[in-house]
Amino acid sequence: MSVWDSRSILGRSIRLPLRCLPPSTVVPILTGSSRGMRWIVGSAPHGAWLGTLERRKLGHFVGRLRDGMTVWDIGAHVGLYTLASARAVGPAGQVHAFEPVPENLRFLKRHLGLNRLTNVKVWDAAVGDRSGSVRMAPGDSPSEYHVEPTGPAEVPAITLDDWWARSGSAPPHLVKIDVEGSEVAVLRGGSWTLGQHRPPIYLALHGDHQRVECGRLLAQWGWRVVSLVPGRAPETSSEWLAEAA
Repeated sequence: MSVWDSRSILGRSIRLPLRCLPPSTVVPILTGSSRGMRWIVGSAPHGAWLGTLERRKLGHFVGRLRDGMTVWDIGAHVGLYTLASARAVGPAGQVHAFEPVPENLRFLKRHLGLNRLTNVKVWDAAVGDRSGSVRMAPGDSPSEYHVEPTGPAEVPAITLDDWWARSGSAPPHLVKIDVEGSEVAVLRGGSWTLGQHRPPIYLALHGDHQRVECGRLLAQWGWRVVSLVPGRAPETSSEWLAEAA
């Protein structure tokens, strides 16, 4: 258990003063793949700038990147993976960050500006299985906005196949999908593009239905999946790495 873990006494005592930091405070990220990059305290849980939020998965993801690669960050939120990826691929690389929620987009674009990142393109849209628009509803936090037919917010929507046809992007070397329950829709809407280029996909799964449907679709494509959660089989895991066989 890390000293930063909220379950430990030391972790709780260390975190108490963090609540006093104004949300607009800009701080350096303390550890991890984005160490030293600038971050807005109130944009995400404190673990983002402490370097502990999704540390294992983020390190695994960034460890596959090399200078000049292209990354698609689908469900970029405020930039946890975007910033680390932009650093890892360097000026010769490219990161495409997809995020539909206006509040998250403001933080994402501010983070890019604070870190003077010019190798990131932001796409203000939800990715799914049809282009046009979708309605979304908030969850318990800004990172948990999700597609909901009766949701109060209407946002632009795209499919990866439609976007790829007009974007001029280089083929992806690595893809991250974290879209709060629209995972299979993203895969369906990008079936041609993903099938052509066959990039490894880091896939966050939200619920049994998405796990079953994504597993079925990836199996049809002939792809294999492994769990990124220690001790969990793919059938019960919430984090997969999918790769073309």
